[in-house]
Amino acid sequence: MHTEDTLDKESSPLIHGFTGSLNRNKPSKHKILFVDDDSNVINSLRKVFSLEPYDILFTTNPREAIALTRREKPSVVICDMRMPDLSGVDVLQAISEFAPHVGKIILTGHADLNSSIDAINLGQVDRFLSKPCKDDTLRHAVAELIEVFQIRLETEQMNQSLAEKVYELENFQQELNTRVDERMDEIKQVNSLLDQSRKDIKLQYLSAIRVFCNFLDLRSPALAAHSRRVADLSRILAQQLGLDESEVQEIYIAALLHDIGKIGLPDRTLFTPFASLDGEAQASLLKHPVRAQTVFLSLPDMGEVSTIIRHHHERYDGQGFPDGLIGASIHIGARILAVAEDYDELQQGWLADQKLSAKDAARFVSNASGRRYDPEVIRALPSALEEYGSTPLEHEQMVSAKTLKIGAVLTRDFTGPDGYLWGAKDQVVNGRMITKFRDGEKVIGHPMKIYIMKPKALAERH
Repeated sequence: MHTEDTLDKESSPLIHGFTGSLNRNKPSKHKILFVDDDSNVINSLRKVFSLEPYDILFTTNPREAIALTRREKPSVVICDMRMPDLSGVDVLQAISEFAPHVGKIILTGHADLNSSIDAINLGQVDRFLSKPCKDDTLRHAVAELIEVFQIRLETEQMNQSLAEKVYELENFQQELNTRVDERMDEIKQVNSLLDQSRKDIKLQYLSAIRVFCNFLDLRSPALAAHSRRVADLSRILAQQLGLDESEVQEIYIAALLHDIGKIGLPDRTLFTPFASLDGEAQASLLKHPVRAQTVFLSLPDMGEVSTIIRHHHERYDGQGFPDGLIGASIHIGARILAVAEDYDELQQGWLADQKLSAKDAARFVSNASGRRYDPEVIRALPSALEEYGSTPLEHEQMVSAKTLKIGAVLTRDFTGPDGYLWGAKDQVVNGRMITKFRDGEKVIGHPMKIYIMKPKALAERH
């Protein structure tokens, strides 16, 4: 039987009421509900918050507190632990059933282990404070929970939006079959990273990863392509650092999905250097790691992935966001992802005012070792970039001079064995070039690595 079912059977509060915000210069958007059978405590709490920009609700009747919450929709409920008839845990448990987003604080002068456990498990309590509680501590706790309340509401809205988009994806699955087939290589790569003993469990959320990847691609092909490049470099860096297979897998998945929190942001916010954005756009962009983390927290086996995503904008010197973590307290996956993402964004012109070459981007991140980035990760970067540079990207394939054909389009500058540029990026291959390439291949005695555009990508280009 739910606690709230017996609400209307008896209701005789000693005091109850409403006090509007006393600070008229800051109209309140939030209500705070105080619940305590001691009217003196109620009056003390009202005094503590009299100058805060909140509307105050109060009652000494725990049953009325449930009805007040349902009717007035407060952002935070501060409740005494021990009260006649219903305990604070009973009240907050009933509230959690219809208002899970509300911040919940238990105040008690009789804290014990069992009651603390019940408060957390049954009442879904966010803070557990002992009486007497300092005014500043209480005000700080309420301010924090109002922020949590807002994030929870935003998360629900984003989840609802994601659910609607997933439904659209299902309806248009036939149109997306071609794109899904192209992305299956990514899923196969993720599958190859799975530990065999955990494969059955992991398969449960692979479909979700695919949906999120497709959703990101629908929102912005450029953002999705960025995520795939970052994922490839992050995987190589993790392997260069000697991380085990499961860690490499988690870092790869986190890199694929790290920008999910940017869905819903306008293109100008996404692709403009941070320093050039206005304050509102900057504030919105700074929230994307936390938004992304909340999406994956409830999915099985995504705890580490969501942590990496939350902290991939932390800095090694502690000047990053959202938590200001420093050094080794930042997850190694987040430290790797920070290097890989900035290396790619510098080349896209999203991080600085102008696009950098791959060489200059590598120099930029290397010069920030020990400040923005983990020195250990930076030490692994040169060898990782060498391997990354030899891996064909999604739109290209690697051929030798023997298999190179007239009409192919180079996707990278090609430097010959003599150290001179033999072919420039986007140059169309002609017969004279093929002859020169094949002669060079005979001289060095082994196939050369020539990167050209895939036929399908070439067709789409035209």
